Order: sequence, then structure tokens, then C-alpha cells
Amino acid sequence: MTVVFLILAVLAVAGLLCLSPVRLASAGAVLLITHPVPTVVLTAVAVLGVTVAGVRLAYRSLSEGGWYLVTVQRPAYATSRAGGVAS
Repeated sequence: MTVVFLILAVLAVAGLLCLSPVRLASAGAVLLITHPVPTVVLTAVAVLGVTVAGVRLAYRSLSEGGWYLVTVQRPAYATSRAGGVAS
């Protein structure tokens, strides 16, 4: 039961830190000063993971042929009887 309370306390503190970008940045700065090696390693792992996910997403999109830089969709206008285009 103590473990459950400890986990809930850690989650509450993490949630409190994430509510404000200033709090999150200050917590990151404190971690970087007190524990620089684990912080740098975790940051590198997170950056690597996001980069790999982005590359995989781009590769899949490009290889399937469903990715276009610009897609132009024009509405299908009806031609009026009087000539021209009816809106």
C-alpha cells in the first residue's frame, strides 16, 4: 500500500510540474545541475526516439505515394443553363 501512495505522490508532483512550462523548465534545470549525465542521456534517448518515429512516418507516407506537398481541391461547380457557372 505504501508503494501505491508513493507512486501517486510522484505522479501528483509530475502533474504539478507539467502544469506550467516555467515549473517544468526549472525542474529540468535542477535535474541538469544535480544529475547531468542521466539527464543528458534521457534527453538524447527522447530525441532519438522522436527522430526515428518522424523518419518512419515520413518514409511510410512517401513510399505509399499518398503524400503531396500541396493538394488543390476545387469544388465541383454546376454549369447553369444560361451559360457560365452557377454557384
